[in-house]
Amino acid sequence: MQSNEGKHLMLYAIYGCSIFLSFSLILLSSGLNQVWMSAIHSNPYMPEWIWAILNLGGDAWVVLLILLCLEAKPSFNTSWSLKTWILGAFAVQLIKQVLPMPRPANVIGLEHLTLIDHPPLMSGSMPSGHALAAMSCGLIVCAVLKKRCASPIWLAFVLFIAILVAWSRVAVGAHWPADVIAGIGLSILIVCLAYVWDVRGPWHVWLEKPVGGTFLIILHIFIAWHLTVPQSDFALIQFVQLNLALISLMKALDLIRRNFFVHLQ
Repeated sequence: MQSNEGKHLMLYAIYGCSIFLSFSLILLSSGLNQVWMSAIHSNPYMPEWIWAILNLGGDAWVVLLILLCLEAKPSFNTSWSLKTWILGAFAVQLIKQVLPMPRPANVIGLEHLTLIDHPPLMSGSMPSGHALAAMSCGLIVCAVLKKRCASPIWLAFVLFIAILVAWSRVAVGAHWPADVIAGIGLSILIVCLAYVWDVRGPWHVWLEKPVGGTFLIILHIFIAWHLTVPQSDFALIQFVQLNLALISLMKALDLIRRNFFVHLQ
């Protein structure tokens, strides 16, 4: 990537991020944040189990699994995904520590919310890490599909699902609308930062080596272990979790075959 191209990309990312952050700030300063939250929970629009499964889609480890499965073997997209995940996790935790904000249940009360699957009630609320992860995943998947000449309809569908997953954090009672909108805005900046970082210093060469492959194998095993712990009261979501865990284990086994057994033949 040429320096001018990287600068233009970052300018667009900053502009897009600032629009969402400005909207989030307006919600926070006007009182519309609480009004919107109360209205959503007075009429959730969709059954609880649908919001629960969408909520699972925003789990950081589920998102990472989806991104790691975009390619049969590690390359640029794998490296880009890992850097996006790292930057996103760091940014969310940093902002939560610097700008601690109460969760909805601590402000408007549990009696005014319909909590789904025991969302966190005490930790910092701003921004939504699930929203950032979901939208980051959507943007990267769209970029990969576009390179593969996918129809614009598919790109729009992916973004629509990503937005629904992000919004599920409001529906389950974990976050304010302003938190989710801020998370979506930050995802634009994080994805572009990770892209520029990886173009200038790619990791995929290291990931293709046995030591990098071992790292990915351990990562997939950890993701599988994480997904065996039930995150929902719904049997369907637990079933989906177990299937995702199996996919992660299968990916680990495939990496073991590629990194260790193929060289022995």
